[in-house]
This record gives sequence, structure tokens and C-alpha cells, in this order.
Amino acid sequence: MSRQPVSLVSKMTVANVLLMAGVILLATVFFIFMNNLYTQHMIQRTLSGYSKSLTEHLAASGDIELARFMARNHRVAMIVTWKGRTVAFDTAGEPTTPKDLRSVRPPVYRVDHHKPGMPQVSYFWSMEDRIEGQFQVFLIHLTLLALFIGGTWLFQRKQLKPLRWLRAGVEAVARGDFKTRVPVVRRDEIGQVAEAFNEMTERVDRMIHDRERLLGDVSHELRSPLARIKVALALLPEDGKHRTIARNVEEMQSLITVLLERERISAMTDALNRNQLDLKTLAEQVTAAFGDRKPGVVSTIDGPVEVEADEALMTVLLRNLVDNGLKFSAETDQPVVISAEKTETHVRLSVSDSGPGIPPENVERIFEAFVKLDPARGHGSGYGLGLNLCKRIVDAHGGTIAAGPNGERGTEIRVSLPG
Repeated sequence: MSRQPVSLVSKMTVANVLLMAGVILLATVFFIFMNNLYTQHMIQRTLSGYSKSLTEHLAASGDIELARFMARNHRVAMIVTWKGRTVAFDTAGEPTTPKDLRSVRPPVYRVDHHKPGMPQVSYFWSMEDRIEGQFQVFLIHLTLLALFIGGTWLFQRKQLKPLRWLRAGVEAVARGDFKTRVPVVRRDEIGQVAEAFNEMTERVDRMIHDRERLLGDVSHELRSPLARIKVALALLPEDGKHRTIARNVEEMQSLITVLLERERISAMTDALNRNQLDLKTLAEQVTAAFGDRKPGVVSTIDGPVEVEADEALMTVLLRNLVDNGLKFSAETDQPVVISAEKTETHVRLSVSDSGPGIPPENVERIFEAFVKLDPARGHGSGYGLGLNLCKRIVDAHGGTIAAGPNGERGTEIRVSLPG
């Protein structure tokens, strides 16, 4: 099973995510290091000075009960021993026991002030607010990371969108559509490549059009000289040279007829006359037309299979496909088979034979003009225009045509048209 290719956008996004994750990891390690070696020391010093001020204020008041209000207002748990009394209050100013406060597990900062002549006070500063603040910082980091990843992905997707257009254009050219153009939305390197691509396809399309027009013009112009040659041959005595010249003239006239027919049908594809067409009826007509050709033609279409198409062009299409199958089948082979089916969105038409088949490396080439494969396999006859003409007709209808093996031997031509 072939692996699905990974897009460039995905690769760049993963790279940026890994880079950002590395930056955040380093920042986190640095933050933890600073928190342990510097921040806690600074907090301890600050709380120590603050606690000293509270202790001096308590001593100046002379009232041990003032510790209750200090604990509540400053959100600090306290154990106070003074004048023979020991009291303890939690961060809400509620009385508790020294044992309960001393048994509180971290996270707390504990600051002791034990000096002669002064209240003996132990302060327990809670770290809950600090932890909550750290959690908020963590959430902010996550949010910034998500925004960075999303923004990076959108930016890269926008920047690389012209590459997707170029890929679609290249795929269209590979299918033989030289009229395709890609949008040019900016003037950077990708935009320059898009401009070069458009210029290339326009030039190739013009060359192909000029070639088609030249073939048509030459075919028209050769008809008169050939007619004069045929008249001159009729006046010459029949001998070996006469028959050779006559055979060559007939072959040239046949080629000119095919070229003119190709030009005529190409003109028809520019203005289709679409109507509802029953492929079952069409297959029966084509089968009857080739009734005297061995190994024969059969249709397996049971019921009506309707498609909106140009009847004249579809007749040419099916006749060419059947003629191609018969041409490469021996008289002792199985008959050429016409089949069709209708799905929800498409109509599929296929013509299969049991001839010598087509090498896999040449499957795509058979739809090109003037392509004839290995004569040893029976592919040397004809002019290499029949299947090219079929492809033009299918393309004009917005469909696809493909060739593949028909079991162990033979070829199947599959046509798919919009339903």
C-alpha cells in the first residue's frame, strides 16, 4: 500500500509547532529555575520584612487579640505567644490550635519572629494565591501557543495556496488540458512561477492549435492533387507500378479522410447538441452496424441507460471504441462487449475485448494523437487517431476516459460521463 504524501503546509506547521514547543519548554525550565533560586528568596525576604512590621504593630498595641484582625485582614495564619498566652488564628481570623497550623503541609511560607521582650509570632503565608496565579500564567501560555499555531497555519495556508493552484494546473496539463491557467495573485517567486506556467501553457496551446489548423489545411489542399493523380492513373496501363501507386494513393486518401473527419468532429465538440440519449438503443445500433465483423459484438445493457449528450458524437465515440476492439481481436477471440450502468452522479460506458492487451507503460499514451504501439502486438494498423478522437468527445462532455486490462487478456476502455 502506497503512503499518502504529506503536504508542505503540514510539514511547515509541524516544524513551527515543534519550534514553539521547544521555546516554551526552555522558557518553562528557566521560569522554574528562577522561581526556585531567586523568586522564593525574594518572596522570603519581602515576607520577612512585612512580618516584622506586623509584629512591631502588635507589640505596640499591647493587645494580643489584635492578631485576630491581622490574620483576617492580611490573610495570614498566626501563632502568637505573649504575656503567658498562646493563641492561633487561621487566614480567616478564626481561632485554631498551634498544632493544626504547624501540621499544615506546604505550600506555605513560614516566617518566625522570636525576640526577647517582643511577641513570639510564627506567620504562615499561604501559597494558594501564588499557585492560582501560576496556573493563570500557564493557561495564558497555552492560549498564546494555540493562537500562534492557528495563526501560523492560516498564514502558511494562505502563502502556499498558489502552490496548490499550480499543482492543480500541472495535473490538468498532464491530462492534456492546455487551456488551463492558474491565478497570479502576487509578485514573489511563486507568482513568477505561476506567470511562467501560464505563458508555457498558452504557448503550447497555441502550438497545438496551429498544428491542428495546419493538418486541416494540408488535408484540404491535398484532396485536389490526389484527385488529379487518380485521373492520371486511370489513363495509364495497369501493371505492377500502377497498382503500387494506386495503393499508396488510396492510403493517402484514407488518411486525409480521417484527418478531415477529425477536424469536423473537433468543430462539433465546441457546440454540443445535448439531448437525452438511451445508450441501450445506441449500443444496439452499433452492434448491428458491425454485425459482419469477426469475432462479433454483443451488448450486455439490459434496460434503458439515459445520458444527456450529443447523439452524433456519442455514435462516433461508440463506433470508434468498438472498431478499435475488433481491430485488435482475432476471429477466434471472444466478441467485443458493450456494457453500461447508471449511478447517482455518473453514467459509465465500457467496451472490452480479448485481444493482445496494452502494456501498462503505454496505457496513457494510447489517447494521444498519431500514437501507434508495438506492431508485433497487432498495434501497427490505423493512424493512431481513433482513441484520441474518443478522448476529445468525452472531454467535451465533461467526462473521463481510461484504459485498463480486461482480465488476464484484452483491454477495457471505460468512459464516465456526468449523469
